[in-house]
Amino acid sequence: MIDLPVVGKKIALLRTDCKMSQDELSERLCVSRQAISAWELGKSAPSIDNVIELSKIFNVSFEEILCLGEVKYDPVDPFKGHERSFIIKSVLSGKIKTDINALFYECTYEERLALCRGIKDGRIALSHSLDPNKLTGEEITLIGTKGDK
Repeated sequence: MIDLPVVGKKIALLRTDCKMSQDELSERLCVSRQAISAWELGKSAPSIDNVIELSKIFNVSFEEILCLGEVKYDPVDPFKGHERSFIIKSVLSGKIKTDINALFYECTYEERLALCRGIKDGRIALSHSLDPNKLTGEEITLIGTKGDK
C-alpha cells in the first residue's frame, strides 16, 4: 500500500534537500511543474518510470521514495498526514498495531464496518468490548452486542 500524502512529503523533502525547485525537477523528469506539485500534495503518484528516475536524481532507493518502510502512526491523531483508507487497510493487515477500541469511534461508518469485518474474521482483536449503545444494527450483526466473537 502506498500512502500518497507521505510519499508526497518525502518527494518534497528530497527535492528541497537537493535545493531544486519544482520547475527544475519537472524539467529533469519531462513532466509539468503541476505534476510535481500534485505528487508533493499527495493528490497523485508518480509513474513507476518517474519513481525510478527520482531515485537516481536523489540517490535513494525506490523503497525510500515510496516510503515502504515502517509506517509512522500517531494513536492520538491516527489519520493525521495519511490517507484514511491507508490506515484502515494497515490496521486490518496487521501492519499497524493499535487499540481498536480507541480507533473505532474515530472512524466513519464505512471504516467501522471494515473494522467490524476484521474483528469478525479474527484479523484484529478488541482489548475490551465496544459500547453496544454506540453500535449500529449492522455493527451488532457483524460482531455481536459486546464486540465479542
